[in-house]
Amino acid sequence: MLGIARPCSGKQASQQVLAPCVSHPLATRAALVSHCRTLSPSQRAPHRLGRELLRHRELRGGGCTARAAAGGEQYVDLKEFRIEQISFGKILTPVGVVLLSYGFASYFNLLPSTPLSAIIVVTGFPLTLLGFALSYAQLEPVPCRSTQSAIDARESQMTDIQRQVREDVTRYRYGDEQHLDEALARVFMFGRPSGIPRRLSPRLKGVREELLDGRYTLVLEFQTRKDMTKDMWDTRVDKIQTFFGPGIAAEVNHGDKGAVDVVLKCDGSGQGRGGPAQKDVLMPLVPGGKARQQKQAQ
Repeated sequence: MLGIARPCSGKQASQQVLAPCVSHPLATRAALVSHCRTLSPSQRAPHRLGRELLRHRELRGGGCTARAAAGGEQYVDLKEFRIEQISFGKILTPVGVVLLSYGFASYFNLLPSTPLSAIIVVTGFPLTLLGFALSYAQLEPVPCRSTQSAIDARESQMTDIQRQVREDVTRYRYGDEQHLDEALARVFMFGRPSGIPRRLSPRLKGVREELLDGRYTLVLEFQTRKDMTKDMWDTRVDKIQTFFGPGIAAEVNHGDKGAVDVVLKCDGSGQGRGGPAQKDVLMPLVPGGKARQQKQAQ
């Protein structure tokens, strides 16, 4: 007897249609859209589900599973924890609101009153204000994608300034307008005759850690303004190298839609590495200057 094919469910149809596209590790949204145009109307419905699944995968993994590094190596999912990556504004605000609300409600007998009602109100009010202030002034960290080979090369090749830049941009900051604001102001000389207007200041969107030519490399991903030209970047490569140096070789790569990658690759000289006795490393005040360092007491 001839078997009668049963209609597939939406999930099964999506898996069949998307199998050659979504399962590929380098699948992108553009590839899915192009593939979708070749399908019949009955096949496009499950394909919309696949595009949403891909979007969820990109947002969840930061694009790590859908993109590969320059050498073909996949980005890994980092599970490191630092206290600086916690938003204190998001913690203090709800705690203060809960204490303040309960304190007022118990004070006016809307809830069971306690002898500590006044203390709860006094405690909740400043916590709420502090939480709102920190939430308003906070600058969220940018995503960081790393390859396993770059992670392994950190201890042996990463310079102190590379380490400081990576740690600074991947944590919450308070009171700053944007990440690397001081560095951009020094390099582009905002508002000066030989500089550019501040309104053209690029925005840092993310960082990557890769291993290029066997050297640890920190890539800063910027999004430029519409009126910012390539020449504004290319003529300042030397300033970028001296500002983030010593011990690195800098280059600027231009992408599509205003994307610019500033590549900071270790030059193999070993300069710029202060060793384990280093307590804190600050970027130089002027391009080419010596990094400011605070050493631990012996």
